[in-house]
Amino acid sequence: MLELLNNRQVFYGENSIEELPNILETNKLKKPFLVMFDETNPICKNIMKKLTDANVEFFPYTVKTEPDLFIINGGRDIYLEQKCDSVVAVGGGSVLDAAKAIGMLSTNGGLIEQYQMEGKQVTQPCPMLISIPTTAGTGSEATKVSVVTNNYNKLKKSVYHNNMIADIVILDPTLTVGLNKKITAATGMDALSHAIESYVSLNANYFSEMYSLKAIELINKNLITCCNEPENIDARMGMLIGSYLGGCALVAGIGIAHIIAQPVGAMFKIPHGEACSILLPTAMELNLEYSTKKYAEIAKALGVYDYNKSDLENGKLAIERVKEIRSAINAPDSLTPYLPENLDMDEVLENIKNSTGHITCNPRPVDNELLVKAINISK
Repeated sequence: MLELLNNRQVFYGENSIEELPNILETNKLKKPFLVMFDETNPICKNIMKKLTDANVEFFPYTVKTEPDLFIINGGRDIYLEQKCDSVVAVGGGSVLDAAKAIGMLSTNGGLIEQYQMEGKQVTQPCPMLISIPTTAGTGSEATKVSVVTNNYNKLKKSVYHNNMIADIVILDPTLTVGLNKKITAATGMDALSHAIESYVSLNANYFSEMYSLKAIELINKNLITCCNEPENIDARMGMLIGSYLGGCALVAGIGIAHIIAQPVGAMFKIPHGEACSILLPTAMELNLEYSTKKYAEIAKALGVYDYNKSDLENGKLAIERVKEIRSAINAPDSLTPYLPENLDMDEVLENIKNSTGHITCNPRPVDNELLVKAINISK
């Protein structure tokens, strides 16, 4: 049995951020915990001004790095001290993930590492969460997952529960036009990897496949434009929706690109989107013969399907198109610059096992031999 989990409301379109004060008032929220990526950034300053002008009291909390135990546990303590009644998250995946975990801890108690490493269960509802992405990549606004780095064992491991999904999402392309090309490219490749890996997942279903294919289509159409024309609102909107739908599709799970990207990224300080950019074509190549028809369908969504060719040939065309997109936006294509000269593969494999070893929906069975092959191909 699979479960479909979605946000309660999604506001989208140019200047939809203007709805935030009304959303808070409608839901009788008096003091949100405002999690942001940078209080001095014009986007964040503008949102704080909107709340102040609407006489909304709030407490700002800045998350500038990928969330770890200290950010989550410390944020929860401040949330409770300030007597906040909701969480508003403005930023990329790190901010949105941190906000989910802070809200969850505020009502469920304990430390985030207990949920991450010791199996402590989420039993209580979370405060209302409003997620406002400022990047088009992680899809975190559409998922129940929070990826947290453990400061003690250095593992990057997820905490997740149905109660942690955002209640309300605002997708406003004006909040992404200032994003630089490097981040636009990396987060865009992350979104594409979500869409492709969820589509070929062994747990894919009618709902997730619908989300996956539309996400692939939108990202293929808009990512290069976003990188070359950062002020293009239509392309930015297309990427935001593509990223969101890719997040919705993650209910089916992900595959080998993410199985490697998450723990290896934590070990060698590789930004998640960049790791996905490097590993996605490799994952497609290694999985192609195990999900050939689906990769041919991906070729259709990518606009490169040839009716005169076989499914296998069209699957290869899909892989080439992904590489073409990656090259066009100057996204990274090799792990080598990030890895130490004397790579301890046993340590890497142990970290993968401890972080993502529970993932079993990759179309090709995952073992150590496959993981080593994927890493070596991606160097």
